[in-house]
Amino acid sequence: KPKNTWQTLKRLLKYIGKSKLLVIALVAIMAAVTISDLAGPALQGAAINTIKVEEDGSLSVELDKMIGYLCAMGVLFIISAGLGLAQGIIAAKLSQNTVYMMRNDLFKKISKLPIKYTDTHKHGDIMSRMTNDVENVSNAVSQSIASLISSILTLIGAFTMMIYYSWVMALIACITIPMTIALSANLAKFMRKYFVKRQKLVGALNGQVEEMVTSYKTVVAYGKEGKAIEDFGETSGELKK
Repeated sequence: KPKNTWQTLKRLLKYIGKSKLLVIALVAIMAAVTISDLAGPALQGAAINTIKVEEDGSLSVELDKMIGYLCAMGVLFIISAGLGLAQGIIAAKLSQNTVYMMRNDLFKKISKLPIKYTDTHKHGDIMSRMTNDVENVSNAVSQSIASLISSILTLIGAFTMMIYYSWVMALIACITIPMTIALSANLAKFMRKYFVKRQKLVGALNGQVEEMVTSYKTVVAYGKEGKAIEDFGETSGELKK
């Protein structure tokens, strides 16, 4: 966990907030995608309802209505696919803008740090901060935030539709929500320690590579090639595990 969760989120949102138009466009498109995703099953149900069983056991189909519903579904799915593509492009654009600003600030910060900092920190760790850690932020912006907003909108819309069709079935379905939340919370707690350990190992691995490559002549001069390979293999194996 971050030392100060709210402060961390506040700083992240400050970067994201610099691209206000992209954020507004992303939320608007996700709302439209959610509406289209919810309208699809409703049209499908209406199309199925055009098939009726008569009293004598024969089937009758209101063909005109069914064709109309099917055409509407086809148009809706095409629109939904187009909106999904636009959502992906805007999310990627927002992510890249955020990361661009972060990396600029990181570079400015590192260029002003005292020499003592670079002497007391492995160069591989610093590189890992600039690349892997920032890349994780990029993934969070492009995927996690978009998924979070989309999930909230879908949950609200789906629950509204469920209440509309059958409030009893909606309440029964809601019984599973506390169980899902409890399971997700325990799973996140279990995974967090491995995520932290993985990030530390990535930094250590980058540090080993950077030091051994830049100091290649020294390693060879002292005959430490085998030791370097062995250390790399241990860290790499632990990371793979």
